Amino acid sequence: MSDTKDNNPSGEIIKNAFNNLNLIEYQTSADILWLGYCYEYGIGVEKDENKAFIHYQKSADMNNPNGMFQVGYCYYLGIGVEIDKLKAFNYYLKSAEAGNTMGIWKTAVCYKYGIGVEESGDKYNYWIAKE
Repeated sequence: MSDTKDNNPSGEIIKNAFNNLNLIEYQTSADILWLGYCYEYGIGVEKDENKAFIHYQKSADMNNPNGMFQVGYCYYLGIGVEIDKLKAFNYYLKSAEAGNTMGIWKTAVCYKYGIGVEESGDKYNYWIAKE
C-alpha cells in the first residue's frame, strides 16, 4: 500500500478509536478514565474539561486508583471544577491508599507543605517511604 492522502491519517484513527471506546458503554473504569483523558486533551473530540472531570469522577467512583488520582489532580488545578485543595488531598490520599504511586507522592507532598491538610513531617516521611 502506498502512502497517499487516501490512507486513514492518524487523526482519523484516533477519532475512530475514541468513537469505538465511547460506544462500548464504559465497560471498565479504565475505559472511562481514558475517555476523560481524551476530553481533557481534545484527543479525537473537542476539548472539554468539564466532561473530563465527569469521566475521571466516574472512574474514581468505580474504585480505579488512577481515576482517584486524576480527580485529585483536577481539584488541585481547577480542571473542570473549582480549585479545592482539601478535596484534592482527599482524592490523592484515596489513590495512595489504593497503591497509586503518583497518589502516594502527592499525598506526601501535601503533608510536607500543608496542602489541603495540616503539615506533618511524620506523615510526609510515612508516605514518602512507601514510594
